[in-house]
Amino acid sequence: MAQQVVILCAERARRAPLVALCTEYVDRMERYNICARLEECTGRSVGGQQAAAVRQQSECLLRRLRDDDYVLLLDERGRQYRSTEFAQMLGELLAGRQRRIVFVIGGAYGVGEQLRQRANVHLSLGPMTLPHEIARLVLCEQLYRALTILRGEPYHHGGTIGG
Repeated sequence: MAQQVVILCAERARRAPLVALCTEYVDRMERYNICARLEECTGRSVGGQQAAAVRQQSECLLRRLRDDDYVLLLDERGRQYRSTEFAQMLGELLAGRQRRIVFVIGGAYGVGEQLRQRANVHLSLGPMTLPHEIARLVLCEQLYRALTILRGEPYHHGGTIGG
């Protein structure tokens, strides 16, 4: 049975080329016996109503989570990983037989405190702020890259795990 990796997003992706690239990386993960999929919670955040948007999106994201999910929240204040470190962490999660590994990407105004507390890991893609569609694409690519690193395949030209 394939392990499930879910990328749960608070907002809908609107740019077709970015959606296509994300889909390509998600499809590539199948060859590693990973059932990866993208899920979206809502349409768009409403400008000028930040607190309401955070509350609505966070509630929607929380409803999509299961009690036994391992949740990694993308958070600008989270831990930054090198690609090889990220691969090692993902490998440990996959070896631990987590039923579902869920990466959560919040909306433009962030997420509520309850969702922040629900996360097992707070993960940062870097010190720069990224639009959610770009963050989604970077995450999809890094997940695929991590799987190739774990298999020792030539996609990644950087360092190796432990090296």
